[in-house]
Amino acid sequence: MLYDNPAARLKAILEFGMMVPRNKQCRLAWEEILGAQPGDTADLFAKLGKAMELPKRTILLVQTHFPHQLSNAGLWHDPIESAFINQQLGGQWTTFIEHINPYCIPQVGLISDLIHSKVSAKFARDEDISNILDGLKALIDLIDQSTISEQLKNYLAQELGVLVQSVRDYKISGATPILRQAESMVGHTLLDPEYSSFLTNHELGQRLLDNLNAMAAILTVAMSLPQLAQGFIALLPK
Repeated sequence: MLYDNPAARLKAILEFGMMVPRNKQCRLAWEEILGAQPGDTADLFAKLGKAMELPKRTILLVQTHFPHQLSNAGLWHDPIESAFINQQLGGQWTTFIEHINPYCIPQVGLISDLIHSKVSAKFARDEDISNILDGLKALIDLIDQSTISEQLKNYLAQELGVLVQSVRDYKISGATPILRQAESMVGHTLLDPEYSSFLTNHELGQRLLDNLNAMAAILTVAMSLPQLAQGFIALLPK
């Protein structure tokens, strides 16, 4: 199922970049655009690497669904690749943004609209993403304070931590990693009886499912985690 639109995220990054002062340090500009932790080089490079994948991921979708558009891909793809290659993180933002010609963003926008005609995803608002994160953080705190077993606490802390990071990277990586992690957490019920009982019989387990369902409703119009959750739970031994 296609529920990813890397072109929409690439367009949003470029539009943000056009508003950044050209004399700003390139590294600081990327920290602002990508939401990287200030001064955290590993976090910045991880996020920048994902951003650099967006042109390639967009091209792959164009090849699959809109091959007639490939002949125009150089109008946007080549300048963006040149910008990533020639930027100087210790220099000014202009070392990146000067390569983005007037055709780039409109062309990426056109591809984004074409993908949107086939895609089953919504582009979530910042407020929605913030609400998802707040809900997950509150749930993590409640689980940490609960009386469930330490083994189950450790599993939930690890998996919810991965989910939170995926949500934080939504503007770069999109909905796919988030939904895959949610699916994995629901599917784990088939392997772990204690976890299965937690989801079906514990108040916090139901709250976890509610969070996953609400998150899926925000991120996609086609993916139905409530149906997935019910399907998995129906397979469990009674």
